[in-house]
Amino acid sequence: ENAKAHYGLGVALLEFDEASQARKHLREASKLDPAMTEAFYQLGTIALKEEKLDEAEQALRKALELEPDHAAGQYAMSQILEKKGSLKEAEVALRRSIALDPYQPVAFLRLARLYVRVAAETEAIAVLREGLRICQPDKVQSPADVALLYNEVGILLQQSGHYAQAIDELKKAIQIPGATPEIVFNLGWAHASKGESETALEFVNQYLSMVDANDPGARTAISLVRHLRERIAEQRGDE
Repeated sequence: ENAKAHYGLGVALLEFDEASQARKHLREASKLDPAMTEAFYQLGTIALKEEKLDEAEQALRKALELEPDHAAGQYAMSQILEKKGSLKEAEVALRRSIALDPYQPVAFLRLARLYVRVAAETEAIAVLREGLRICQPDKVQSPADVALLYNEVGILLQQSGHYAQAIDELKKAIQIPGATPEIVFNLGWAHASKGESETALEFVNQYLSMVDANDPGARTAISLVRHLRERIAEQRGDE
């Protein structure tokens, strides 16, 4: 009947992907100590991963009743609300989470994508730039997450036709350790959109060297390589 021991065992079992057994001990912890915020939070995140949204919401609301200033709980709640289509409430929860813990690049990214869903790209870019201002690579747990913010800004700028600005943001992204191959591909795509075919080809080929040949994105990249080579041949022929 030791609530802390049940909680600790539940968290340890999660590390071994034993969600069912973890849930059992976390529930026991929450029964033995109804004021244990973290037990309800962990139960909520387990249910969220399993797409049991009602169960997840119930557990997280209990956690937030006990501790309204639980940044991770507010973030998890925003995910549930977004999945349920309550976008305004999701926005409120995300902004609350960021206010409590501003060094969360993924929270800024999710908030920006929430705005993109309602065609508010200008607001999305503003959120991303604010995230980049606050979340310096040396201040966050995962610097690679900062690269995702630069990448998202680059994508939105490219989609609005601001190719040079998009390239600048994507170049910043690939300079951060842990930047994903997709960012390299996006940089190639931005150069291609700007008409810089040879530079685009270099980055797309670099992307292909970084991913498995069976990767779904590889097929798109191979098609783009073919198109770029044709464009380069045409340009040289015109010269």
